[in-house]
Amino acid sequence: MRPLTEGLLNRAYVIETDSEKFFFKDYLNQTPDMIRTQHMVTRQLSAAGLPVSAPLADAEGLTLHQQGDHLYALYPWLDDQHHKRGSDFDPKDCRELGRLLGRLHTALDRLYRSVPQPLFLPCDSVETATGTAHRLLDAIGQLDESEHEGVDELAEFRLHERLGLLRDLADRRPGPEVRLTVGPVHGDFHDLNIMYGPDGTCTVVDWDRLELAPCLEELIRSALIIFVEFGRLDLELVREYVHGYLDERPWLASELPAALHRLWWERLTDFWMLTWRYELLDRRPSVQFADQSALIVWWTHHYDKVLHVLS
Repeated sequence: MRPLTEGLLNRAYVIETDSEKFFFKDYLNQTPDMIRTQHMVTRQLSAAGLPVSAPLADAEGLTLHQQGDHLYALYPWLDDQHHKRGSDFDPKDCRELGRLLGRLHTALDRLYRSVPQPLFLPCDSVETATGTAHRLLDAIGQLDESEHEGVDELAEFRLHERLGLLRDLADRRPGPEVRLTVGPVHGDFHDLNIMYGPDGTCTVVDWDRLELAPCLEELIRSALIIFVEFGRLDLELVREYVHGYLDERPWLASELPAALHRLWWERLTDFWMLTWRYELLDRRPSVQFADQSALIVWWTHHYDKVLHVLS
């Protein structure tokens, strides 16, 4: 049994026996009811023929076990599986991946039900985002010179840059009256949670963030992770990905501009990677900061082009 290093939310291990291997998960910061719901959903999706990794049950049919404060589950080991980044995809691959996400959302709808509804949870205000940016700048300013790394200099530059954008774009905050279809989503659909086998088939793993959220928000958010290179999107690949999804769920096409706008604003006002670094003292997400902080600036300057290509 040995630990695996990938992942931010849980502890994970590989267990090797004389006959086979398993993926062993030690859950953190989730309740037993939340985990049982995830297990029920993934087992139903897998039984329906979708490429979803589901937990194994014991002889009594239980998938979750508790020992002291620890919650454990055992999963099949995916042999010879690998991740693919955006640059590894061709347009046909992107279209098929979008279709897969659409099929997953449709199958989840059968378990719950998606409905168009106003997003009563408002986007962050300029005042809130500005306050967070200044608080993070203060934290960087308090670092000893010996503690400074390249990411700290970049963070300081990006925070000042973002303050200027927030000041100039304050009037573009989306209102809470925007109606988007909300339903059950994977919650963390991106390249590290999609495993490809030697034959090109894939398996979707890590359903720990299963939640109710705008369906198109998951589509766009995942594209912003999978298809970003050097702080910009490969719009040709993203277009195929988005339209593959809409091949499966064409009734959502009319919501795409509003979903793009809302997620653009959320990215403009979000500083979670820096909050983790300077306030939670957790540096694991820092490796993503350079690309993601450049992406929102690029998206802002190419807002109309992104909207035109994807709509």
